[in-house]
Amino acid sequence: MSKSLFFVVLFSALIVQGCSNSRPALPDLPSIESKVNLHKTWRASVDGNFGESSERFNLVAEDGSLFFVTDKGTLYEIAQENGDKKETIPTDYKPSAGVMRHGDVVYFGTYDAQLVAVSLSTQSVLWEKTLSSEILSEATYAAGKIAVQTSDGWLNLLDAETGDPIWRAKEDLPSLTVRGTSAPVIADGKVIAGFSDGKLKAYSLQNGSLQWSYDVGKPEGRYEIERLSDIDGRLVVKNGVVYAVAYNGTLVALSIDSGSPLWQRSIPSSVGVAVKGELLVAVDMKSKVIALNAKNGMEVWENKTLLDRDLISPTFYRDYVAVMDRGGYVHLLDLVTGEVAAQKVADNDVPSGSRMVVSDKQLFILTPNSSVTALSY
Repeated sequence: MSKSLFFVVLFSALIVQGCSNSRPALPDLPSIESKVNLHKTWRASVDGNFGESSERFNLVAEDGSLFFVTDKGTLYEIAQENGDKKETIPTDYKPSAGVMRHGDVVYFGTYDAQLVAVSLSTQSVLWEKTLSSEILSEATYAAGKIAVQTSDGWLNLLDAETGDPIWRAKEDLPSLTVRGTSAPVIADGKVIAGFSDGKLKAYSLQNGSLQWSYDVGKPEGRYEIERLSDIDGRLVVKNGVVYAVAYNGTLVALSIDSGSPLWQRSIPSSVGVAVKGELLVAVDMKSKVIALNAKNGMEVWENKTLLDRDLISPTFYRDYVAVMDRGGYVHLLDLVTGEVAAQKVADNDVPSGSRMVVSDKQLFILTPNSSVTALSY
């Protein structure tokens, strides 16, 4: 390589690196007339933050508690009512994604490719299993088995009690992918997972045989960056239908039995959808919020007032759908019209550290400055 060419390449690399570490300022907030008083009910400080991605870590809201892990490896159980800490379990691991809970056991994955099972009652690690690559989404439990996906394209099914492998399946990765994976789901005797090549696949829970496959995201374009088609948003299964969306592709509703498409829309997205009754809400790559009829895919409404605010996955919350932006603001949208009915900064103008989770009348959020916030109205 000539010296001049070397400096061109080096300069280009520095520009790309600089761009990746800086983000444009958010647009101004829309002016609204609040219809409800969305306010903070409590905030709890914890040890550690929540990783590199707002969608990767999660809260589990069950039995009056919130369960989660921080990037320092500390596992928490705190009270939903007031944020009081019930259990604090330090570990030596480096979590790379959120948690899955079944009974007394909480599971989480690490950057070192470990899946870890921790007992809440004994505050001890029951087992750890080293897989093939880092784990970038939470695991899923059903019928004594755990499904978990690794960043190198392997889908693994393990025994929940021992961590022993039952079967695994591999999907080849494209040369360029979005960093992350969707969490697999288990339903109707199948393990369903989305992959970085845009494929959604269903495998037999019992033996791992392929049941069906569907191309949600179809790589198109001359350049690799144009061909990104990852399925990174969380999958939703409701009433025998699985809903999935690809980064540069399609929002689709498939029959869980056969994988046949029931309907599809051109709505590229890197985050998941929310489904409640006959209403499906999605957020596209420009942060346009779109509501569709979940049965036929017909548009119900769209909201463009939050464009370019980098919204995370929508969550149904009481009479509204909640979305959160990179500035740390939670917005409540009317289910009928899509209009913003309330907005509230969750925690000191910082973005979410996790997907939001709802329990009863409260909305819970992890934020990257080492705190958990509860909002209500």
